[in-house]
Amino acid sequence: MNTVNLKQLVENICAGTYCQAELIQFIHLVQKISLSYLKFQQVLGKRIVGERMETDLELDDLALDCIAELFSRDEADRFFQLKRYYEPKFCEEPTLSDAEVLILTRRLVVRKTKQELSRIFRERDPEGAKIVRNIKVSVRNSEKMHLFKEMGRDFIFHSNGLVVTDPRPGGNPQLSSYLRRNCPPIPDDLLMSVFIDVYDPSKSVSLLIKHLFEKLHELDEYQNYVSLDAIVKLVRHAKFDLFKERLAAGDVTPTPQDHMESKEIENYIDVVMRMLEDKIRTQYLETGKLSATKTEIYRQALRDVLYDLIQKKDSSSYFRNLKHYIPTLTQQDYRQQERSVFEYLAKVAKREFRKHLKELL
Repeated sequence: MNTVNLKQLVENICAGTYCQAELIQFIHLVQKISLSYLKFQQVLGKRIVGERMETDLELDDLALDCIAELFSRDEADRFFQLKRYYEPKFCEEPTLSDAEVLILTRRLVVRKTKQELSRIFRERDPEGAKIVRNIKVSVRNSEKMHLFKEMGRDFIFHSNGLVVTDPRPGGNPQLSSYLRRNCPPIPDDLLMSVFIDVYDPSKSVSLLIKHLFEKLHELDEYQNYVSLDAIVKLVRHAKFDLFKERLAAGDVTPTPQDHMESKEIENYIDVVMRMLEDKIRTQYLETGKLSATKTEIYRQALRDVLYDLIQKKDSSSYFRNLKHYIPTLTQQDYRQQERSVFEYLAKVAKREFRKHLKELL
C-alpha cells in the first residue's frame, strides 16, 4: 500500500484544503484497511456476511458501511471525527512520518470497523447478540469460568479447580498445559453431542456451560476450551429446538434464561425510577408544585407505566394508571390538574427505559 505523502493528504483533509481527488484517494485507503480486517475475520472463521455468492462484493459494501461515519461532517462542513483523531497527534508529534500516519490510520479504521460490526450484528441478529451477552455475563459472574482472546476471537474455559490469575494461556505455561493446546479442537458433532447430553431447559446458562466444560475436560484427547462462537451456536440450537417443543405442547413455562432477562428488566426499572424520583423531587416537590402525598402517588403510578410497557400493555391509559391510586379522580380533573405533569414524566420514564432495554438486544 503506497504511503507516499499520506501525512500531507491527511492534513489537507483535516484542514479542509483538499481536492476531490485527494478525498477519494483517502477514502479508498481507509476502505482497503477495513476490507482487509473483514477478510481476516472471515479467515478466522467468523461469519461476516450472508450466504450469497457475491461475497467479495458484499464485503466491499460492508467495509464502506463501517467507515462511513468517519466522514461525517459538522455544520462547518468539516470532517470532525478525523480532525478530533489526527490533529492532537500531529500537534504532539509534528515530525510523524507517512509510515507512522499509516499505523495511526490502521488503528482508527480497525477500531471503527469493530464498533460498526458489533452494531450491525445486533441489528441483523438481535437474538444472537442477546445470547452472546448472556454468556459473557455468566462467565464474568463465575469464579471458575474464564474468557481469553486469541487471533481476534473469544475463547471460554472452565478452571476445574486450577487457580487462574491470568486467563491468557500464551504467557502461562501451566495454563497452556491444562488447556491441552497441543491437542486438536473438539469436533463440532462431538461438541453438539456433549452439549445435548448435559442440556436441561431448567438449568441456567451459567450452569449449562459449567456442566458442558466439565464433560469436555474428561475428553483428554482434545482441547478443553471452546470459542464463544461455537457456544452461541450450541445455545441457539437448543433454544430453537426447545421453542418448537414448547410451542407444540402449548407450554409457556418460563426458562431460567427468561427469568434472568426479566430480573435485568426489573433492575432497569429501578434505575429509571431513581432518576425519575430525583427529577420529581427537585422540579416539583421542592418547588411546591406537588405535595409529598401526590409525589408518592406519581412515583407508584409511573412504575406501573413501565411495568405495562414490558407486559405488552403500552396502550394502557395514563388516566387509569393514576386513577388506581386516586379512586375519586375524574377524566375532567385528570385533564385539568394532572395530565400535563404526569404524562410528561411518563414520556421521560419510557424514553429512558427504552434506552436501557437496548442493552438486552
